[in-house]
Formats: sequence, structure tokens, C-alpha cells
Amino acid sequence: MKKVMNSTKLLLLGILFLTTSISTSQVVYKDQLETVYLNHKGEEVVYTNNFSSFNDSLISSDEINFRIEIRKAKEENSYLLFLSEITNMEVPKAGYLKTIRKGANRSTNVKAFENYLNEKLPELINQFRKDNNLEALYITSRKNTFNGKIDSLPSVLSIDF
Repeated sequence: MKKVMNSTKLLLLGILFLTTSISTSQVVYKDQLETVYLNHKGEEVVYTNNFSSFNDSLISSDEINFRIEIRKAKEENSYLLFLSEITNMEVPKAGYLKTIRKGANRSTNVKAFENYLNEKLPELINQFRKDNNLEALYITSRKNTFNGKIDSLPSVLSIDF
């Protein structure tokens, strides 16, 4: 009889422990997850794309002083938006300028620049493929970076190792 009581107590204690551990492990992270929309459309409908217009303005300026532009964007606290039926993205303009500068400075050609942007901004891969201005953006940005300025020096001054 005593054995049955001990095993019953042990069983009830085990059930109580399992119930408590299961209820505490079921935490819902609903507020941390983004909404994912699934559809069968082949084209993404874009509502706002400030990245393309900003790239066009950078290309048309022909001379970009990244340091001044980044400082101005930080002071204004401005953002670039990309809103579509699939993705909603907001990036600080200063951060985007830094990404362009780093990509242009570290890349030796347009393809490497495009790969860098795709790696840093994967949400915009489809838009980068559609935009025909990435090559012009790379050329404009590259000539205004440290490595681009070194590349533009006459070959007599550059040292090959």
C-alpha cells in the first residue's frame, strides 16, 4: 500500500512538472514576426521605391562627396522607403550611402558591386536586377572613393606589387 502511495505521488509530481514546463515553454512571439504574403503573381507590385530615384539623383550629380552627403543625411534623419505587396523596407539614407561607398570602394567591377549590394540589401535583389542604372551608379560612386581615386592616377604614379 505504501509503495502504491509513493508511486502515485511520484506520478502526480511528474505530471505537475511536465504541465508546468510545457506551459512555460510555449511563448508566442507574434509581435516579433513580420507578415508574410503568399501569392501566385509573377510580378511584384511596387508602391514606393525611393532607392531608384535616389540612385538616379546620385548618378546625375556626377560628383559625390560621400562624407558630406552622409553627414547631411544623419542630420536630417532621412530614410529611403521600398514598399510593395511583398516587402516593406525602410533604410536610413546615411546607411544606404555607406553601403554604396563601401561596395564601390571594395569592388573592382560592376558585377562585384552588384553582388555586394545584393548581399547587404537582399530585399532589393529583384529591383537591382530590373534597374539598368547599377553600372552608372558604380562608375559614379567608384570615382569618388579612395580606391577609385587611386585607380584614376596616372600609371607612372601607381605602384604594382
